[in-house]
Amino acid sequence: MTATQELKTASRKNEAAGMRNKKQRKQEVKLRKPGFAVAKYVRMSPRKVRLVVDVIRGKSVQDAEDLLRFIPRSASEPVAKVLNSAKHNALHNDDMLEDRLYIKEAYVDAGPTLKRLIPRARGSANILKKRTSHITIIVAEKGAK
Repeated sequence: MTATQELKTASRKNEAAGMRNKKQRKQEVKLRKPGFAVAKYVRMSPRKVRLVVDVIRGKSVQDAEDLLRFIPRSASEPVAKVLNSAKHNALHNDDMLEDRLYIKEAYVDAGPTLKRLIPRARGSANILKKRTSHITIIVAEKGAK
């Protein structure tokens, strides 16, 4: 027998015994959260984004969308996009009802910081830190656990 034939017979024996490779096992177990959406590497300081996220946390999705539309901060746009994505994930993938959705969790984590040099007097330089954020929003149905 050649090496390829031996591998094929070994894989057939494993399948018959109920053993699967890592990819097949991952596909069987869904490792996702219902109503979950995340935006990574948003080029905005986490401190500024948290001001907006703190306003909408715990509110109904409809109220949060209305608030985000009128909050005069630039961070409200990416937060509104993530909220819209989480809402549609819940409606499409998890069959939740739109009028019962509320924001269960909303948090902002710091992403990698881009460091840039800005020239200063006498040949020195200062570091400019361009911060990034990871925005995560999880929506759920009211009354559901």
